[in-house]
Amino acid sequence: MEYELTSEEKTMRLGSALGALLKPGDIVLLKGELGAGKTVFARGLAKGLGVSMDYDVVSPTFTLLNIYPGKCSFFHADLYRLSQGEVLDLELLDEAHEGVLAVEWPERAGDIWPVGSLLIQFASPDQLRRLVRISGPEAILKNFQEHETPGQDD
Repeated sequence: MEYELTSEEKTMRLGSALGALLKPGDIVLLKGELGAGKTVFARGLAKGLGVSMDYDVVSPTFTLLNIYPGKCSFFHADLYRLSQGEVLDLELLDEAHEGVLAVEWPERAGDIWPVGSLLIQFASPDQLRRLVRISGPEAILKNFQEHETPGQDD
């Protein structure tokens, strides 16, 4: 599934629509260059998971992992500054079964991610547009397609 988004608001709405469908144990891998929209999308996931907007959902670049309460726990990790060995020391997959895990820069961990993970790829062809490609388990994608996807441009 591919989307062309032209604002942070639309990126957040798309993330929120997906987040509303996720359940504990789901893993969302956010892949893209700096400034491509990964953290904004994660903020949307948090909203869809029922995380209060009183929480400032920001990239955990220096804290490595932020945990937010919602309809289930939302674990938001950023692996940008870590080596593969340091990532493995975090034991992120142990956390994943307790809530939804979203990971920025998942490629830093190599191929540790389960086959059923959702992959959200971001590209920025210019400053005004974000291209978002969502791939993963057919059941989740089908459920997502059946629901309104408000982030998509008309």
